[in-house]
Amino acid sequence: MIFSVTFVAILTTVGLGNNLDNIWFKTKNSGSIDARTQNVVDSYTSLSTFQMFPANDMFIKFQIKACADAFVLLSAVNNLQSPNFYEICIGGGSNAIIILRIRRNGFKFPEYYQFYVSGLLSCSELKTFIVNWEVSGRITLTAETGIAMDWTDISPIPMKGVGLMTGWGSDGMWIVEHSCYYCGVTGTYGNMTLLSTSIGISVTRCSSECALSDDCLGINFNHKTKECQFVAGGQPVIKSVAHDWKFYTKCLKEKILCLGCIV
Repeated sequence: MIFSVTFVAILTTVGLGNNLDNIWFKTKNSGSIDARTQNVVDSYTSLSTFQMFPANDMFIKFQIKACADAFVLLSAVNNLQSPNFYEICIGGGSNAIIILRIRRNGFKFPEYYQFYVSGLLSCSELKTFIVNWEVSGRITLTAETGIAMDWTDISPIPMKGVGLMTGWGSDGMWIVEHSCYYCGVTGTYGNMTLLSTSIGISVTRCSSECALSDDCLGINFNHKTKECQFVAGGQPVIKSVAHDWKFYTKCLKEKILCLGCIV
């Protein structure tokens, strides 16, 4: 069976299987806006733009370099265009507090909570955070020093989309971790144009080198000879039977489509 698919990689990775990628991007100062602003969601960068859907895992881990006012939006829809959302402001009040705002059904004046944890952000260093949320309505923000915010909504909003923004005078550099998957089928060989071949390396290193290349669709790996073949992208996927080989491909849209696993 032949599939004509062009794969465009936008990520950098560190290995094989369910590993972590990093997406880097900048957000400009959005001005003096937050959940109290009518169309604030238009100023957020939706992670769905990068085919990232953290709601599936119910957490997001990221690094941010910003002087103050880094915002995380947890929305009821993937594209963020919903009147129902949570907004977490890290480093509000000149990097002195965390502010949680909740907007329900577009209500003009959102619920408002403050957590007095100062110095979480830095103008010159990347700081790491994890936002977790649970079906029960519990939302936590963990900083490098431990849990900085722990709050439970008794009427939780089901979360589907995540957005990021900086405002109130601050720009931001973000590094967002993303799950990367490879899919492989034993006894198959990608009978396609190759970029290059390496001998005597591990399958983990082989896949890592492929993942770092935008031109690499996947790998053929021989587990007996340790031969690694880098398969070029932008061509029909043609598989053949080869008992000592395994054809791996990068998965598109977080395992929704894995060319190497299509029979």
